[in-house]
Amino acid sequence: MNTAIDTKESQVKNTMNEFNLEEAVSLIYQLAVLKKDEKAPGEKYDITQIGHICGVLTLNDQIEVVIKFHDDMRQFTKAEFYAKVKLLDKQDK
Repeated sequence: MNTAIDTKESQVKNTMNEFNLEEAVSLIYQLAVLKKDEKAPGEKYDITQIGHICGVLTLNDQIEVVIKFHDDMRQFTKAEFYAKVKLLDKQDK
């Protein structure tokens, strides 16, 4: 009898959980913008608005994602990331 439960998908969608290492590392090298700077579909972003997810760090046993913007570097917990950041698709760049 197989009683294992696959929780991987539910962890990714539940933004109240903390990042796990695999999830955070999978975001590295992606481009993102702050949701407050989000543009309408088809509009191009200014280069200063686009951030590069450049790292992962652990503080107090909590994994955070680091984003380097043109003039700023910020770190986000999972809840902050999904509340404040939008990942860019190829057509958004």
